[in-house]
Amino acid sequence: MEPCIIVGSSPDELRFWKERGFCVLVVLEELQSFVGTEREMADRITALTEHGFEGFDNVCIHAQLLTEREKLLMWQHHRGEPGTIGENDRILVRESMEQDAAAIREIYQDDRSGRFLEPLLPESVLKGAAQAEEEEAYAEYLRLYRKYQYPFYGYGIWSVVEKECGRTVGWAGLTWENHDGCEGLYLGYALLPGYWGRGLAREACLLILEFVMEQELADRVYVRIQRENLRSVRLAEGLRDQSPVELEIQIAS
Repeated sequence: MEPCIIVGSSPDELRFWKERGFCVLVVLEELQSFVGTEREMADRITALTEHGFEGFDNVCIHAQLLTEREKLLMWQHHRGEPGTIGENDRILVRESMEQDAAAIREIYQDDRSGRFLEPLLPESVLKGAAQAEEEEAYAEYLRLYRKYQYPFYGYGIWSVVEKECGRTVGWAGLTWENHDGCEGLYLGYALLPGYWGRGLAREACLLILEFVMEQELADRVYVRIQRENLRSVRLAEGLRDQSPVELEIQIAS
């Protein structure tokens, strides 16, 4: 089905379409000439969306500036589908869902893939828990992450799906961090060990870096790697030569 998005600035008129199941985008025309700080702009948007514009799929200030990717993501969210970040013949990078919990748990629990990762869940949540309980905890984390991260920030950590088997085989994505005075988007990636050595992580990272360029999220992306993680260091060095945006590698001791 081709994306169909109703665009307008009157909540009363747009509610007619929303009640009939259409994807509705509200244009905040009164903010098109707004002058102020980013914080003041955010406060104004929050006030407007809480009084009259609640319940719609999304809001924007200049609809004509939306990229085709942003429109597609909006449409996929409207249909309850995970947004697609990028894909090629072998993999799909998409927003994470609760059903990815088993794979994400396996990545963090496996000593080979999890040893270089910061814990996703507090130790108190996992201590003494059975496997089913752990997977449920990861599923709840992913549910909340999908609800609050992607719509508000436009980026995050995404799942990597191998098309041939249809399985979630890892994750890769972006977080906002500050290390040694370098503040910005940091690239991260981790695959199930059974899928190492096939170039899937490199392809996923390139799709994400292309997304960064397409969405104009940043001119530079950082990747921070522990010195002993030689496999990841080699991957990042190869990515640096292929990345469509500047990729700066930080080696952590």
